[in-house]
Amino acid sequence: MTAPARQDLADARLLVVKVGSALLTGGNARLDSAYMHDLASAIATLRDEARRVVLISSGAVAAGLAPIGMTSRPHDLSHLQAAAAAGQPLLMDEWRRAMAVREIGVAQLLVSRGDFDARNRFLNVRNCVSSLAERGMIPIVNENDSVATEEISVGDNDILAAKCAAALRADALIILTTVDGVLDKSGALIEQATDAPSLAHHVRPDKSDEGRGGMATKIEAARTATRSGVSVVIAGGRPASNLLKIARGERVGTHVPSAYAQHAGRRLWIALAATPAGTIDIDEGAGCALHDRGASLLAKGVSAVTGRFDVGDVVVVRDHHGKEIARGLSNFTADELRRVMGLDSGEFHRVLGRQTHDEVIHRDNLTLSS
Repeated sequence: MTAPARQDLADARLLVVKVGSALLTGGNARLDSAYMHDLASAIATLRDEARRVVLISSGAVAAGLAPIGMTSRPHDLSHLQAAAAAGQPLLMDEWRRAMAVREIGVAQLLVSRGDFDARNRFLNVRNCVSSLAERGMIPIVNENDSVATEEISVGDNDILAAKCAAALRADALIILTTVDGVLDKSGALIEQATDAPSLAHHVRPDKSDEGRGGMATKIEAARTATRSGVSVVIAGGRPASNLLKIARGERVGTHVPSAYAQHAGRRLWIALAATPAGTIDIDEGAGCALHDRGASLLAKGVSAVTGRFDVGDVVVVRDHHGKEIARGLSNFTADELRRVMGLDSGEFHRVLGRQTHDEVIHRDNLTLSS
């Protein structure tokens, strides 16, 4: 029976499902074929219910350990890349065979941080995945670990899943893990959360050997997804039938409802930009104008500028307490903004020697963070 608070899940038509390495291996050094077939069966059932599913699958590094002669996850980058390169085809072949039994085709997408930072590539990812899902295939997305570095890594497939869910305007993100969900200090499951930040102080040291993440990254992923209009469940992924229970709104795992209506177009990309180029600090009056009146950001209210950015770059806006309150596209370079901050727009031409926008960030190119 659907729980009243989880009707959003029962109504969801597009689901992004993230499966971690520890689930796919069962804690061993190789992929658990039987579990993957059970999960494929659950996904096939969802498709029969007119649901579309996008799968975010970890497991490439775990699958590649044995072929390169290792028994545990390495810590150095070159061995991680080698394991991922060896394991990615094994992972996809296992998914292909599991889905083929149910007469479902699969398609692979390997992405990196740059695919979300550049708007045209962000749109290409969304359009490709949407096209595959519409044609009855299961898109299987993973970070491109074989060429990733610390500088370009999305950081964890939980975060990648959240970004994909938001980019695709999914109805729900289901993060399947090895624990029942978010647990409180006594070890009891938190079935319902008002929002993702309220779960942060419950984080426990539950990171598995196979994966990179932990509950902290899952809660951060929930924050990213819910603020983009996507409901989230963090839940135990075994047995695989849990996926069906979650999608039908049963009380499995921790449910975090979407916080806002979904962003549209450019604002969605701004909200998801993974690497802002700089930071703009503003005074209390400017903060109130952005939050309460939906105003544009003016130079008069800027108190400090950090970083090096150009016109059109995504920047973080922080209030007078240093808290992020928005992100947006700057109409000025960082150096220009340092010269005109605190001034009225009528003085810009005299200081900069050129015509400029009146606003530092126009309200159409700004999205609030909270």
